[in-house]
Amino acid sequence: MLKFNRIALVSLLLTFSLPGAYAQESAWEEITVSAQTVTDDDGTSKAIKPGCAFSHLPDEAGLPNQPFHFYYRKGKEGVAKTLIYFNGGGACWNGATCLTSLNVPITLTTRPSYNPSIETENDPNVAGGIMDSTHADNPLKDWNMVFIPYCTGDAHIGSRDETYTDPLEIINAGNPVIVQHRGFDNFMAVREWLKQQSDQSTTIQVLVAGSSAGAYGALMNFSRIHSIYPERTKISLLSDGGAGVFTNQFLDTVFEPGGPWGTERTLARWIPGISNISSYNALNFFTNVTAGIEHHFASSKFAYVTTAWDGVQMLFLNTMRQTDQGQNNPWLWLNLTPATAVEWNLRMLATLNANALLNPNVKYYIAAGTGHVTLLDAFTPSIFYTEKSAGGIYLKDWVNRLLTDDKKKPLVNLMCSGLCGAPLFP
Repeated sequence: MLKFNRIALVSLLLTFSLPGAYAQESAWEEITVSAQTVTDDDGTSKAIKPGCAFSHLPDEAGLPNQPFHFYYRKGKEGVAKTLIYFNGGGACWNGATCLTSLNVPITLTTRPSYNPSIETENDPNVAGGIMDSTHADNPLKDWNMVFIPYCTGDAHIGSRDETYTDPLEIINAGNPVIVQHRGFDNFMAVREWLKQQSDQSTTIQVLVAGSSAGAYGALMNFSRIHSIYPERTKISLLSDGGAGVFTNQFLDTVFEPGGPWGTERTLARWIPGISNISSYNALNFFTNVTAGIEHHFASSKFAYVTTAWDGVQMLFLNTMRQTDQGQNNPWLWLNLTPATAVEWNLRMLATLNANALLNPNVKYYIAAGTGHVTLLDAFTPSIFYTEKSAGGIYLKDWVNRLLTDDKKKPLVNLMCSGLCGAPLFP
């Protein structure tokens, strides 16, 4: 058994610190969106219904049902640059992860597999990191910022109401419960708002970023953001804590037609990499998807950040393995083995190195340790500003290289040395 401190490991599942941890002066505007019909890039019309996992339930059900909203902060006057950030917060894809895991209380050390609340852990005012416009070392402090909350358990790519039952028959006594996987609908509503902004046509630079589940949302929806800006706009991707290490059964569940997230109607299948997504297996899935997107958008930069032994990503790989085998007790999903840890590490390294070899517009920053999320203060205060375990280069400076095209300090691949803070084996 790996010598992870159990409490510390479980605490990594928290997506944000408790509200009030940061009191920064930011004029964040809360913008509520509603159901509407939108036109996608392939010309098809889509009826979208923004909301969270349980937005359809009445208040007396005791579950969050607030309408969906996102946040916008106007940057410094004259700065025509915009950050579009997809928040993280776990994922669910079956009765065990979507319902049974809700039995796990939200505390400083535990939480369910995903966050179904728009209010909890979805406030940019307390997120810190790149959201902190008051930090002098923040390379994005003067930018316009869009913060997309996450409360749907579908990595921002779902558009389906799925019915689940709790296999342990605790939630709703084992009777059916509808979970609204509407992350894609939420994003598309934000996209419509972006299209209508007066500065959209004059924006010179856009950074599409996301952490954890939001890293996948940023990647899979990158083309739809790219398409709404002028050709001269420089658009880059910054992915944090999402290395794409999955199981075959998870991929078959989520990406086959009729799956719980409804991805048959949300994926940009006209984009290389995504077009053949159903034909990939767990070992080549993320490389094929990312390489196809990166090659298609050859003028854009793609930057990936992770720790070498990301405890949360390893836990989700373990959760996939356990639920694939019928283990529905969420407390037992926490029992990581050395084999799972090493498998995740090796597959992460193989994917990021393959991407960097296949496409020159791809770079990575692999930090030491088991932490999860480095763009925000989700688990470690000020980590975005203090992290420098990869080549002695501060992460904040590496991100600045992504944004500035400094020929003297180009964006390069960086990785921690030695065992990179690997967990101890007995």
